[in-house]
Amino acid sequence: MISLDLNSAVVPVSGGASGIGLSICRALRAEGAKPVLLDVDKGQLEKALEELYPNQTHSRFGYLVDVSDMVAVDAAFAQIHHDHGPVTHAVANAGIVWRGNLLDMPEENWKRVIDINVNGVLHVCRAAARHMVDNNGGAILTMASIGGILSKPERAAYTTSKAAIVQMTRAMALDFAAHNIRVNCIAPGLIKTPIQEAQARAYGEGFVTQLAARAAMRRLGEPEEIAKVALFLLSHMASYVTGETVVVDGGLSIHYA
Repeated sequence: MISLDLNSAVVPVSGGASGIGLSICRALRAEGAKPVLLDVDKGQLEKALEELYPNQTHSRFGYLVDVSDMVAVDAAFAQIHHDHGPVTHAVANAGIVWRGNLLDMPEENWKRVIDINVNGVLHVCRAAARHMVDNNGGAILTMASIGGILSKPERAAYTTSKAAIVQMTRAMALDFAAHNIRVNCIAPGLIKTPIQEAQARAYGEGFVTQLAARAAMRRLGEPEEIAKVALFLLSHMASYVTGETVVVDGGLSIHYA
């Protein structure tokens, strides 16, 4: 059996209480790592912590943090270091979606998407990297989307933010390399997450079936399938991989039909 060498690794995961973030946390726990969840949803956070850390003090493994608040993110990382020791890995996963045409999009909606999806990623990654500099390196993972590569109507704020994450990942990989810190990105396709479930409720199951049919593999992806790639990129198995964006979309983006 191949060891990913993640046992006892301290891994802050933003947006870790649900969807892809929670699946990554589950996968990390299965490898013996200690994911520390950063999220804004108190109910989801408590539920996730009960699953991941039964019969343990949850306050040490989860923090209510809005990643757009740099001071709050820095404080959370300082507390994580105090409670658990050096931060060796991190996952900047938190993100939001807003749908609307650019012609009439309220300015505050645009700013909120950019604040969470772009500035929030910067805050998490930079806080992690500053701790890793003192620990002889580490690995950071960001979460973009095929929306950062392709485009769709009424998704301007979201697709712009996800494209920014792809480029930010490259920039951070260059800036952090001298400190032995790797930075990589995953661009998921259509994955079974709370966002997709909300779309199914809003538009009907036929809408989801139609979406799935666009992928070469003719199905939606599972969050666990993203988590497997995340483990690889965080592990020593990817020791010579940095600045890369790995598309995990079942072949959705390889054709234009």
